Amino acid sequence: MILILGTSGMFLLTTAIVLFIYLYQRKLLKRKLEYQEIEDLLKKQELKSAYSILEGQERAYKQVAEELHDNLGSMLVTLNMLSDTLPKKSDPESLKSLAAKISEIAAQATEATRKISHSLHSGLLKHFGLGAAINELIGALNESQTIQVTSHIDLGEEMDSQTNVQVYRIVQELLNNTLKHARASTINIDLTLARDHFTLIFEDNGIGFDTNQADNGLGLKNLRSRVDRMDGHLTIESNKGKGTTTIIELPI
Repeated sequence: MILILGTSGMFLLTTAIVLFIYLYQRKLLKRKLEYQEIEDLLKKQELKSAYSILEGQERAYKQVAEELHDNLGSMLVTLNMLSDTLPKKSDPESLKSLAAKISEIAAQATEATRKISHSLHSGLLKHFGLGAAINELIGALNESQTIQVTSHIDLGEEMDSQTNVQVYRIVQELLNNTLKHARASTINIDLTLARDHFTLIFEDNGIGFDTNQADNGLGLKNLRSRVDRMDGHLTIESNKGKGTTTIIELPI
């Protein structure tokens, strides 16, 4: 009887262990699939933003081409014609009037060139800037119902394109870290640009962690590297069970 009971107990214990391992592996697989869906979503949103940028570039280049042909081109043709006429004038008054006309058109051509240059530099960012890209990212996450993300974005004039790209990557890194590790239900993102100073405040209500024992595997190494390359300052405030607040300050 003891032998039978012992054997039955061992069988039940073995069955329980196998069942536990099976359920645990299923849980890990489910979580891995959820993380993969999140990563795919972020990559898809990044690709969508890239397409938007390309469309914006195409529109900007087309506008510049039209300006060059229709506006600046006609001015240069007029200047050329007036220049050809100049040697044929001998009367002082005619020469003075022609010179004034050439000067006027040259000034207009200079202004047109300045506007075209400005359009190339900032026209794209005006329509597809950092704020729009991050709002698209937040909208996609909220639609996925994976987490609730709120934001406050006050950038005024857009920063240069390189800074925009780096800040967008930083926000992506923070979102990835939070979605993978924090077990948070809410995130709040605050972006502010005041004169020559940019501030990003990223908050979640997750499980938090000990900042003194932070593992580079959490993505903090990449985050610090990005901020350092921009001569910025990174502050992380976190306690177990009380969420995490990340503050990034960048000189612009």
